Amino acid sequence: MKIYTTFLLGLLITIITACGRQPDNPTTTTDVDISVSVEPDPPSMGESMLIVTLNDNDGNAIDGATLKVHGDMDHAGMAPVDREVSTSTNGEYRVPFEWTMGGGWIVTISVQLPNNGGKVEKTVNYFVEAVSSGSIINQHGRATEEATPSN
Repeated sequence: MKIYTTFLLGLLITIITACGRQPDNPTTTTDVDISVSVEPDPPSMGESMLIVTLNDNDGNAIDGATLKVHGDMDHAGMAPVDREVSTSTNGEYRVPFEWTMGGGWIVTISVQLPNNGGKVEKTVNYFVEAVSSGSIINQHGRATEEATPSN
């Protein structure tokens, strides 16, 4: 009986220790400015480019981060769009992105900062035109017709 009690006590201590609070790791920071733009603007169905710029509080560009971009429509039933990039120039990360349908989109950019600098996240809402930017409907030129008099 003593062995059984000792075993249960040891098991209980192990479980309590395992469930205890884990040490705090620097996983989030707010010392980063994330700006996001899209080309073409306004966005329309099809291929586009998200341009994400990272700067610290002093305005210095942040290179060497890894960005995970997750795009969801604002209604159920559509497959999300996921991209990841880690190359940048002067803090500017260019993310190829495809708007697969017109309507409301919620885009979340998760940034893993370099040198274990933590994580930051930003969510941006977009409305995507249902007609692609390459469609003839979106062309600004007008067709002209000449009327010929009929006899």
